[in-house]
Amino acid sequence: MDISQKELSKKDLLKTTGISYGQLYRWKREGLIPEEWFVKRPSPTGQETFFPKEQILKRVQAIQTLKDRYSLEELAKLLSPEITNRVFTEEELECFTEIDIRVAADFMDVLNKDTFTFIEVLVMITLCRWKEQNLIQEHELYDLIPNVATTAANITEIKTFFLLLAVNEAHYGLFLLNPSPEGSLLLDERIKVVCQISLQELCHEIKLKYKDTFSFTFDEETVKNS
Repeated sequence: MDISQKELSKKDLLKTTGISYGQLYRWKREGLIPEEWFVKRPSPTGQETFFPKEQILKRVQAIQTLKDRYSLEELAKLLSPEITNRVFTEEELECFTEIDIRVAADFMDVLNKDTFTFIEVLVMITLCRWKEQNLIQEHELYDLIPNVATTAANITEIKTFFLLLAVNEAHYGLFLLNPSPEGSLLLDERIKVVCQISLQELCHEIKLKYKDTFSFTFDEETVKNS
């Protein structure tokens, strides 16, 4: 894909969304838009700022939708890539419409526990989506859980991509920690990337959707013991 299809100039962003220059940079200062999304590139007039197109449009839409309901400080936490330190119980998993209860049961069976971290919930949601899309069968998913869950338990950086790989007839999970936006993954030609998902984007999606359902707490806050 041509880079122009992946990126959006600042001028086009302001025109497309109707926001002002001042709003854009205020949201940047408040932490609502990541600084690394502001990419400066040479242009005929000197330098121009570009953004990852899909991400910036989704983010601006989310801010515009929620800014009347939450303060900018609350929005910054809600949209941040921080990992919530909340733990989810078996009963609470049923609140997530994205989670197939049979997959949740598999996680509880394989891991021999009934509470899960937010990262584990994101991985669970990802596997459910891949199963729903027929990218992976239930017995393959069950076999993936032990290694995938063990790795997920050690992830502290949400800027992570979760990939589903196919090697011959077998499927494997791969986590890429803090990948470069312009980087590429070079694999043995026998390995096929079946699907991939950004845990950061999924994190934003789930935190936004379930903000009123769960009382999320974040890394910098004190976790109250129940």
